[in-house]
Amino acid sequence: MQKTKETILHASQKSDTAILFFSATGKDSIVLLHLLQSQFEKVVCCFLYHVKGLNIVEPFFNWARSYGNVEIIQLPHTDLYNFKAQGLLSTKHIDGLKKLKLRDIEDYLKIRYQTDVVVYGMKVSDSFVRRGMFNHAAKADIHFDYDKYYPIVNWTNKDCLSYIKLYKLPEPLKLGSKRGSSGINFRPETILYIKEHYPEDYKKIIKEFDLIEAKYGRG
Repeated sequence: MQKTKETILHASQKSDTAILFFSATGKDSIVLLHLLQSQFEKVVCCFLYHVKGLNIVEPFFNWARSYGNVEIIQLPHTDLYNFKAQGLLSTKHIDGLKKLKLRDIEDYLKIRYQTDVVVYGMKVSDSFVRRGMFNHAAKADIHFDYDKYYPIVNWTNKDCLSYIKLYKLPEPLKLGSKRGSSGINFRPETILYIKEHYPEDYKKIIKEFDLIEAKYGRG
C-alpha cells in the first residue's frame, strides 16, 4: 500500500486530473477509482466498449459518478477494428475503418483533458505476459513506466478483493470466470453470463455481432 500511495502522490503532483482506463465491472478498476478520487480534483474514467449502452455496466457508472469529481467517457474499443473491418464475429463487414491503437486513445484524452497522467490497473499477478511487460514498473520505487502509472502493479487479486470488502465498495462481477472479471469481453463464459443474467444486453450484442447468435442462440 505504501508504494501505491507514493505512486498516486507522484502522479497527483504532476497534474490535478487523472485518466483511468476503467473496465467498470472489474476489481482492479473499482480499487483504483476509490484510491484516485480522493487525491485528484478530477478523475476521467475511460470505458472502452465493444457494444455501447449495455445495462450491465450502468450500476458501476452510477457508483463512479457518485463521487462528484468523476467523469465517465465511453470510446470504441481498439478491438472493434478487427471485428468490423475483418468481419470477425459478424457478417457485417465494414471497409475503410481507421485502425486505432491504445496510444491513439491515450493521446486524444491527454489533449482533451490537458493532463499527462494516465493510470492502468494492470498487475504482474494477472499473467506471465503481464509479469514480463511490467517487470520494470513493479521493481521501481514509483510504479511508473511507458509514460503510464500502475499503482497496484504488485497487488494480487486477493489484495484487491480484501480492499473492496474493507471499504464496502461495489462487488466486481465474475462474469462466469473463476478468477474474476477483467471487464466486458467476448470470452464464452462472459457471453453466456450476459445471455443468462442480462438478456436485453445479449440482444444488443448479437445485433452488432450476429455470428455470436449463430454460436450461442437467440436467447
